[in-house]
Amino acid sequence: MVVLYLASCKGDPSESDNKDGDTLPLNFTISGKISGAEGQKLYVESPSEKGPIPILSTRIGKNGRFRVSGNIAGLGLYFLRLGNNPENSIPISPAPGDHLKVNARVNSFSENPNLSGTKWSTMINQYLPLLANFRKQQQALMGNQRMLTEEEFAERITEYKKPITNFVIEQIRIDPASPAHIILTMEFFPMLGFEGWNPSFLEPFKEVVVAYSNTYGDVPASKTLYTQYNQLEEGYQQFKLIEEGEIEAPDFALLDPSGKKIKLSDFKGNLVLIDFWASWCAPCRKESPNVVKIYQEHKKRNFTILSVSLDEDPVQWKKAIQEDGLVWKTHVSDLKGWKSGLPQLYGFDGIPHTVLVNPDGKIIAQGLRGEALNKKINAFYKK
Repeated sequence: MVVLYLASCKGDPSESDNKDGDTLPLNFTISGKISGAEGQKLYVESPSEKGPIPILSTRIGKNGRFRVSGNIAGLGLYFLRLGNNPENSIPISPAPGDHLKVNARVNSFSENPNLSGTKWSTMINQYLPLLANFRKQQQALMGNQRMLTEEEFAERITEYKKPITNFVIEQIRIDPASPAHIILTMEFFPMLGFEGWNPSFLEPFKEVVVAYSNTYGDVPASKTLYTQYNQLEEGYQQFKLIEEGEIEAPDFALLDPSGKKIKLSDFKGNLVLIDFWASWCAPCRKESPNVVKIYQEHKKRNFTILSVSLDEDPVQWKKAIQEDGLVWKTHVSDLKGWKSGLPQLYGFDGIPHTVLVNPDGKIIAQGLRGEALNKKINAFYKK
C-alpha cells in the first residue's frame, strides 16, 4: 500500500503547516468546499486488514473551505472521510501530481461529492450514486430477510447490484487503465459466495490487470490488482471443482462427548454434512432448527450429520447439544476453539460453516445454509 505522509492539517487555504515539506516534496492536494461542514474534520484514510487508518486530516474552515497537501509514492487506494461516521466516506485513487477538488454539501457528501480535477473523478462521481442506491436497497432487503429464503435473498442482491456491475464493465471498455478501477473492480467480487456469480466478470477484470501493467508497470497498484484477480479466478475454479465433486474432503479424527474417536472417513458410502459450529456462536444457534429439520427429512437415507464444535468448554458444548435438540450421535470436538486445526484444514474463518461430502468422500458444496443447503441435498438424491 502506498504511504501518504502528513504534510498539512489546516482548514483554511491561507494557513499551512508543512511538517514534512523539508524532506518530502508535496505531490498531491485535495481542496474545495463542503457546505455546512464548517468545523468538522476531513480525513484521508488508508485501508488495512484492521480497518481504515487515518493518515492525513484537516479541519474544514470558514464557508466550508479546506485545502490539504501531502506526498504519495504512487497510485493507490484511499478513503476520504468527513466527520466521525465511518459510513460518511468515499473511495479515492490518487496518483502523484493529482489535485483533487471537492464541491459538496455536508448531507450528501458520500453520495454526491462532485469531484473534479483528476482524470478518474468523473467515474467516481457516476459510481457513488449507484453504490448509495444499492446500499439502500440492500438495507431494505435485510429488513425483510426473514420473509425470504436464502436463495431468494441472493437473487435479489444480484439483481440490485446489476446497475453497478454493468457500469463498471462499460467504464473498463472506455478506459481500462483508469486509476478509478482500483475501486471499481472490487464490485466483481461475489458478496454471497460463487453460487449464482457471473464468471464473465473475469474477462473485464483481466483487461484492467493487463492495462495497468502496460501503463504503470510493476508498481504496487498493478501488483495488487494482479493478486486480486488471481484470488478471484482461483476461488471460482475451486468452486467449480467442488461443484463437480473433484476435491477430496480432508480426513480428520476427533472425540465425541463420551471420549470415543470418530473419523470422517468412517462415513464413506454416506452423504455427510459437516456442520462447524459452537455453543457460544449466536448465528450457529439460530441455524440449529434448520439443521435439525434437514436431519429429520433425510435421516432415513444414507445421510449423516457430523457436527464439529469449536467450543472450549465441554459443559457448554454438551448443554447446547441438548438445548438445541441436536439428536444425532455424531458430535465431535477437540475443545480448542479457534486454535483447532479444522478451520485451516477446511479453509474457513467464520461459523456456522457447512461442508457437504458425497459417499466417495468428495466435497460437493460448502458454506450453504437453510433452504439452499436442503435444496442441494435433495438435488443429490434426485440424481
